[in-house]
Amino acid sequence: MFRYHKTESGYKIFSKNLFCGLIYDNDHVIMSSNQPDYFCHYFDLRRDYGSIKQALSGYPNLTQALEFGKGIRILNQDPAETVFSFIVSANNNIPRIRQIIQKLCDKFGEDMGAYRAFPTASRLARASLSQLYEAGTGYRAEYILQAAGAIRDGFLQDLSKMDTQTARKHLMSLKGIGGKVADCILLFGYHREDVFPTDVWIARVYEKYYAHCGQCTREQMALELCKLFGNLSGYAQQYLFYHIRQTQKYNKYI
Repeated sequence: MFRYHKTESGYKIFSKNLFCGLIYDNDHVIMSSNQPDYFCHYFDLRRDYGSIKQALSGYPNLTQALEFGKGIRILNQDPAETVFSFIVSANNNIPRIRQIIQKLCDKFGEDMGAYRAFPTASRLARASLSQLYEAGTGYRAEYILQAAGAIRDGFLQDLSKMDTQTARKHLMSLKGIGGKVADCILLFGYHREDVFPTDVWIARVYEKYYAHCGQCTREQMALELCKLFGNLSGYAQQYLFYHIRQTQKYNKYI
């Protein structure tokens, strides 16, 4: 999600130790990669988003968001990379998140020739706190180190077999992973469609369109939105998030 570089003709995308180039050609996008099947899955290209949008169109206050974000898709990212990326994302802005992740790749990722791979959990587990601080991670260094050791030792091994709430609690047992970060990991690392990551942006959407309680916590908002949208929650979240994020850019945090 955070490892992309805009070029004159499109984008360079990196995931794990792999690379994909996207080139815009009129109304088409040409994908260039030596692992096309991986990136077809990564971009969720085999899923029928037309039917998803049709199902969502029956819900209130989604018309503008669906039209505005008509081309968006939910990425299928590597679970371990997703964990580390969203630990870095907490209370952070996108340029700085990308900068920190790039530094982690430069310091600990395998040299792939033209670029560096995302570091493995085993490699990050061997890093020192001072090395992680040097990458700009700040207080998150301790969280990254703990998560790296846990993932190296099999923390994510059975997560895909757990129901969503069990998986959420499992992720939140790691320092640095709260409810919103856990939901992001489940949505982008495991394509769990029944989560609704709720940050400052979604809180604004909730308060404007869906509020049914006074001073709700974000946890309560997420629970209520999941009850409303059910197994379409992840998709609804993405359309609503993208719409408000692009039309109200005055807040610096994601």
